[in-house]
Amino acid sequence: MNWKLKQNLRSLLSQEEGAVIKDWGGKSSVVLVYPNTYEVGMGNLAVHSLYHLLNRRDDIVCERAFWPGPKGMDSYRRSQTPIMSLESQRPLSDFDIVAFSISFENDYLNILPLLELARIPHLSEQRPPDAPLLIAGGAALTLNPKPLAKIFDAISLGEAEAFEPDLFDLLASGLSKKKFINELAKVPGIYVPSHMSSPDKTESFSGRHVRDLNPWPTQTVIYSRKAQFGDMHLIEVQRGCPRGCKFCATPIIYPPPRHRSAEAVLAMVHCGLKHRRRIGLIGADLLSHPHFVRIGHEILRREATFSASSVRADAVDDEKVDLLAKAGLKSIALGVEAGNETLREGISKAIPDGAFVEASGILASHGITGLKLYFMIGLPNENDDDIKSIVSLSKKIRGALREHAPRQARTTTVVLTVAPFVPKLGTPLENAKFAGEDRLKEKIRTLTRSLGREGIQVKCDPPFHAAVEAFLSKADIEALEFLEEAHRLKNPRLALAKFMP
Repeated sequence: MNWKLKQNLRSLLSQEEGAVIKDWGGKSSVVLVYPNTYEVGMGNLAVHSLYHLLNRRDDIVCERAFWPGPKGMDSYRRSQTPIMSLESQRPLSDFDIVAFSISFENDYLNILPLLELARIPHLSEQRPPDAPLLIAGGAALTLNPKPLAKIFDAISLGEAEAFEPDLFDLLASGLSKKKFINELAKVPGIYVPSHMSSPDKTESFSGRHVRDLNPWPTQTVIYSRKAQFGDMHLIEVQRGCPRGCKFCATPIIYPPPRHRSAEAVLAMVHCGLKHRRRIGLIGADLLSHPHFVRIGHEILRREATFSASSVRADAVDDEKVDLLAKAGLKSIALGVEAGNETLREGISKAIPDGAFVEASGILASHGITGLKLYFMIGLPNENDDDIKSIVSLSKKIRGALREHAPRQARTTTVVLTVAPFVPKLGTPLENAKFAGEDRLKEKIRTLTRSLGREGIQVKCDPPFHAAVEAFLSKADIEALEFLEEAHRLKNPRLALAKFMP
């Protein structure tokens, strides 16, 4: 056991507000594992929500663990130190239940290294009876649980709140592992591969979702300046999305679209203002919330500020933008997706070019002169002219910013965040072809060269990460071979070359 690694965890813990430290006596112990860094995991509301749901019970103690990053992993390996929980610095193997929350397919690559350092066999069939029960859930697995079916004893599909109380009662039951798994198999929405005639038969399983979000606060419960968005109190204002864009998995993972009431949101604001003066409002279509204006005014009235995760151009108007400006926003994100109207119509995001230009002018006239534009590349039927249209539209948007910006706020910035299109199971475009890493690199070079000359910055998600995501998001149980090979070689690129042409 390495003293320095343990001390690093204690230091992280000492800088937090809201962590729950419980005595283990007479309780079921659960370690909630997020297979990415502490900074990323603590910026994820699913971690906060699960931590709260589990620790509010007197019969469960829930702690957290994270992937320590490449350098951290090397330190654990060199010192032969097992991965430990943050709260008590206990090895994961000490817990009754190891529960993974997994939002993104690329994080699958961190699961086998974590389990190896935890000294827990990654194949469920090879784990001894006294090993912890391994369960998993999250957005990525709700969409497709098959790639991890041979690793986890059980996988929950859907929203954690929907499994209260039956799953949470089982977690606290103290049953033997065999009985526990047998009971889990009876819970709707829980996929137990060992109880299937074939582990890849998931078609009969559907995720569970809550009808009403209001009884289930989803907000920051642990505050850390080291976390992503650590200067804010994050609040989920809405879940799902009614827009039905063909590329988007959000409507598949979180049906139906639901808004929280103004009262429920403001109750979370009240909680947050004890810790932070800035509120981060989270939702796929925030400006469409029927009480957005009321919520915004109430936050300002309480001498706090707020930020919006992103907005849709066709929901921008003077009243709402004035509110955003009064909250102190100088920049905001717009989801454009494609550079021309034809491509946007093809993905059911039929917003005309003029709407983006008009929205940019409205934003600039209120002093919001920084824009982050989200685009996708590699969409079905996309050609070179479509990439050029991204350049053209970006320049028009920047022109609108410059034209309408107040004299005292003439500095305008436009930054493109470009993500490769990845087909997702369950979406209308699930059978579309992934563009491929080489083709995506060509498109990125074109954008970077063309917009660099215009002084517009381009940030791109790595095409290789998109290639891994494209493979894993539609893979079956044989994806485990890729994860094992990537872990053995310590090189996901070499491993992926064996599985994708």
